[in-house]
Amino acid sequence: MFMAQPSTDHGPENPNRKPQPKIGIALGAGGAKGVAHIPMLEALDELGITPHRIAGCSIGAVMGALYASGLSAQVIKDKIARLAITRSDTVRGVFSDKKISKWLGMIDPDFRRSGLIKSESIMAELCEDRSCETFEELAIPLTVVATDFWERKAIVLDSGPLKPAIQASMALPGLFSPVELDGRVLIDGGTVNPVPYDVLTESCDVVIAIDINSGSAAERGSVPGYFDTVFGSVQIMQQAIVEQELRARPPDIYINPQLSDFRTLHYHKVDEIYRQADAAKQELKHRLAERLAI
Repeated sequence: MFMAQPSTDHGPENPNRKPQPKIGIALGAGGAKGVAHIPMLEALDELGITPHRIAGCSIGAVMGALYASGLSAQVIKDKIARLAITRSDTVRGVFSDKKISKWLGMIDPDFRRSGLIKSESIMAELCEDRSCETFEELAIPLTVVATDFWERKAIVLDSGPLKPAIQASMALPGLFSPVELDGRVLIDGGTVNPVPYDVLTESCDVVIAIDINSGSAAERGSVPGYFDTVFGSVQIMQQAIVEQELRARPPDIYINPQLSDFRTLHYHKVDEIYRQADAAKQELKHRLAERLAI
């Protein structure tokens, strides 16, 4: 669960710093690539910047909620490390840390539920030491985007119960079951608004959009399997939506980490994702420092 802290872990305040503009950051959809949001949040911590508001969609909603609850980027990275299975893990270590059993416990073999993985299990693992139940309890205001399945339109969630809103935003069709909330059937917000920076424009002076889906495709030229076809098609659609939004109303700062060779469920490649995202992290730091004169 989530727990808001009176003072966040996002880094020390500098008493000599000039009042900064209201910074908004939008974290986008992208499956396993979503851990690339963590280096972008590290950039904020290293610059001593606390966002005025965070927006998130799908995996970006998960990362945004963790950060908004008061966790630093490093603490979030540590959480991911405790859950993800990486190349540095030994076979003995994987079983002693019970990583295998954690992942097996998330699999839901009942396909009548319209999903393969239990989103509530993932939320429980990531949020085990956080006890915030509502948006109002977060240390940083958060907005998440989901999709009304039957109305076929975006639903903006920024108040009330937090966990079902995050689960709805990340309910990727075929992977997670839809979420029933306030009389609506909600699925992944990435199907209509993959990088929801537009919800920040009225409340923030500087809007940052993090688009983790714009890197090159994995194994270009090969014939995709079933899951790669399904999830890859969603990502193609998401990229087309973002490109249209960028032409219509670009954000103040657009960052697109060049992440290649990663599929939706490649959570075992987090170390490589961090490595590939580092250049984008440095770009974000440079552009923010230049923009804010810090």
